[in-house]
Amino acid sequence: MDKFSSKDKIQAVKRYLEVTEGGKTIANSIGVHPRELYQWMKRFEFSGEKAFEKRYTTYSRV
Repeated sequence: MDKFSSKDKIQAVKRYLEVTEGGKTIANSIGVHPRELYQWMKRFEFSGEKAFEKRYTTYSRV
C-alpha cells in the first residue's frame, strides 16, 4: 500500500508546477524525500494523471 494516494501525489506535483513553492519545501511539508517528488513529476509529465492510477496485473501459473 502506498503512503500517499494518487490524489496526494497529483496535488503535490501541481503545487510545484504552479510555482507556489520550491520542490524541497513541498517535499518536506508532505514528509517525502525531494527525489521522490521529482520522480512523481517525471511520471506526471510523461503520462499525466494516469501515471498514478493503480494497475493490477495477474500472472498465470506455469
